[in-house]
This record gives sequence, structure tokens and C-alpha cells, in this order.
Amino acid sequence: MKIRRDRFQHSEGYVLEYEVTEPKAVTSPYLHILFHGFSRIEKHAPPVFARKQWKRAAESVCLSFSDPIHHFTRDSCCGWFLLGEEEFAPRMYALCASLRERHGLEGTVWHGLSSGGYAALKHCMRAGGKDLAFVISPHNNPSVLPQWEREAMPFSHLPGMVAPEETTDIIKGWAAPGAGRYLHALMSEKDSYFALDHLRPIMRSLGGHESARAVMLRDGRGHGFVKDADYDSQLTEAIRNWEEYRARHATTAASAAG
Repeated sequence: MKIRRDRFQHSEGYVLEYEVTEPKAVTSPYLHILFHGFSRIEKHAPPVFARKQWKRAAESVCLSFSDPIHHFTRDSCCGWFLLGEEEFAPRMYALCASLRERHGLEGTVWHGLSSGGYAALKHCMRAGGKDLAFVISPHNNPSVLPQWEREAMPFSHLPGMVAPEETTDIIKGWAAPGAGRYLHALMSEKDSYFALDHLRPIMRSLGGHESARAVMLRDGRGHGFVKDADYDSQLTEAIRNWEEYRARHATTAASAAG
């Protein structure tokens, strides 16, 4: 396994750290990108990377990002990835494209939990690929959360700090003809606030379209806690559904062209 860490530098001095893991034998046809959510690491010591929770992670090319806010302050521990986004996002997408090309990968799976789920959905949409967003309890409107007032508002004046957008606005056009994107969202059983106030508006905005599915886990857990076995099995199901969805629409497009 080859592990490489590097960083992107922002014109204002912020840094976006990332880690690439490349196994000797790549068996997964997809690039997996991970955005962390709430950081429980003591003092939020950067870099903060999401934990890989599926069995075949060691056989997959993985790219993990650490929110630049961790280098700026220890008073913020969520992973919205808003600081410096206007300069960082194009570099992120270019790095993703280079990794896919190097390994001959067919697509990208964007992972994220909670605030990381917000980032994963946004970048899945804006990167423009026929990709899969695999998210857990994603935020719809970060600014309504108590932690936003504590951990983001004090830094809203910083140069390069992007204002939050609602996910429902970001993903307009998600299910456009030929888009090929697929959303698989998970909720833990005792995570009713995020289910009702965040995930429900996202799913309603998609109008029951076949490109999106939400699953409530009967796991007795609350926000941010998912068993490794559930993560693994749900990711396997999400990839299968995404592949079938893309195949159906590729056939439809071919028939229409013929």
C-alpha cells in the first residue's frame, strides 16, 4: 500500500491537506473520496481524515481531505470544507481526475458523514461526474445548527470563507436527463432531528426520483454512529444500485440515439 500526504496552498495562506492511499493491486473500479464530519480527535489536531469502514478499502484508491479550518482554529471541529473553497475545489477535482486516469477508474464515490455528508453531496454535484454520493445524516442547511453559530460564524469574515448554501439549492439539476448521479443516504435509528429537518427536505427536493434512496438503519444508534458492518453492506448495495441505474440510462440513451 502506497500512502502519500500532501497539501494545497491558498493565496490567503490556508492549507487543504489530503491523503492518497493506492494499493499494489487495485480491484475496485472506483475512486473513493472521504470527507470527515465532526472531529473527536483531541484538540482537533490536523490533519483530520475520515475512517475507512468497508472491507475492500484496502483494495481501493482512496482520497481523504481534511478541513482547512483545523489549521486556522481549534474552536471548530466540523467538516463543512468552506474555508478557501473557491481556490481549493478546482484543485480537488483535478486531483480526482488524475487519480482516475492513472488507475483507469470508472467513476467516483463521494463519502461523508454529517457535515462531511454536506461536503460530499456538494462536491459530487459540482464535480460534474456520473458519480455516487454515499452520505450519512447530511446537513441540508448548516446555518440552522447550534454548532454553526459557535464554530463557523466567528470565522465568516475571513477572506475566502464561502457562505453556506442549502443542499436543496446546490443539488438542483441532480436528476437532469443524462446526469447519471446517484444518492444513497443513511440515517441511524435515533437520529430523528437530522432525518426530519435535514434529509427529508433533500429527498423531497428530488421528488422521489430513482437516482436517490434513503435508508433508516435499525441500529439503536444516534447521530454520527454507524456500525462498520452496516457501512460495508450499505456501500455494497449503493454501488450495485448506482451501477444498475447508470446501465438503465445508458441503454435508454443508446436506444434514443439509434
